[in-house]
Amino acid sequence: MPRRKITQPPSLDADELPELSPQQQTFVQGLLAGKTASDAYRAAFDTTEWLASSIWGKASILANDAKVQVWLSAARKAQLGTAHITLDQHIRRLDRLAAIAVETGNIGAAVQAESIIGKVAGHHIERIQEVPADPADVLKTIAATAPDLAAMLAAQAGIPWTSADTDVTRH
Repeated sequence: MPRRKITQPPSLDADELPELSPQQQTFVQGLLAGKTASDAYRAAFDTTEWLASSIWGKASILANDAKVQVWLSAARKAQLGTAHITLDQHIRRLDRLAAIAVETGNIGAAVQAESIIGKVAGHHIERIQEVPADPADVLKTIAATAPDLAAMLAAQAGIPWTSADTDVTRH
């Protein structure tokens, strides 16, 4: 399958941003503060008599509004907002990216997303095991510059050591 063409959104100055209504501004500020779209919508509009499903639908429509998207993109580029992503949100995003990767035929990216999901969820732990070097090899390395020190360390550690073990040729 062909890959999707990647396009960069146009860079906008603050005066080039589209005008938002006060409710849209409150909604954008809520999203940037880390609220869900539904919570940001509740903060921006009076929804006391609404069903949750109605709020979800309206919040989704507003979150995908072109003007709101431009403002969110500009704010994120400017690194505004204090939103912190939760573990659940992170896993859902990675899962969505894996699905997109499969749909577009990018299996490598899908596998990578799955691997990262495993790490984030704590199912895959990277471990580094340091294998101690052979003490005799370490002593030989030390003996190359300080044979007496190597002999002393070998005696302290109870490692049999002779001057023939140094493999050092003196000139």
